[in-house]
Amino acid sequence: MGEILSIALIGAGRTGTPLLQDLLKYDYIKILGVADIDTKSPGMQLAEEHKIACFTDPMELVKTVGQVDILVEVSGDLKLKEQIKNLYEQTGNRKTLIMHDLIARLLISLCSRSPQLTTSFHPEDQGIG
Repeated sequence: MGEILSIALIGAGRTGTPLLQDLLKYDYIKILGVADIDTKSPGMQLAEEHKIACFTDPMELVKTVGQVDILVEVSGDLKLKEQIKNLYEQTGNRKTLIMHDLIARLLISLCSRSPQLTTSFHPEDQGIG
C-alpha cells in the first residue's frame, strides 16, 4: 500500500459530517479522531460506528493526535484556530496542515459533483484565523 494520510476532524456537524463520510471511503486516509461538543451530532455518531476516537474537547483531540498530516477545523469557533496554532508553535509542530472551512466545502462540493460550492455555515471564519 502507498502513502497513508492521517487526518483529525474538529466539528462533526453540518460541514464535518459530509466530509467525514467522504473521507471514510478511501483506504489511504486514516481518521485518528473526531471532536465535537455535541456527542449526538451525526459526525460523532458516524465516528463511533467506525471505531474512531471521539472527543468533546477539541484541544484534547489536538494534543492526543499530535503531528497529524491534516487537522480539519470546521467547528466555527473563531478562537479555537488561534489556540491550535499557539499549541503547534509551542510544541514545534511544523508538519500539521490546518484545513479551513472553505477547503472542506470545496472538497464536499467536488465529491458530490455539485455545480455550486457548498454553503458556509460559518461565514465569519475567514483566512488563517
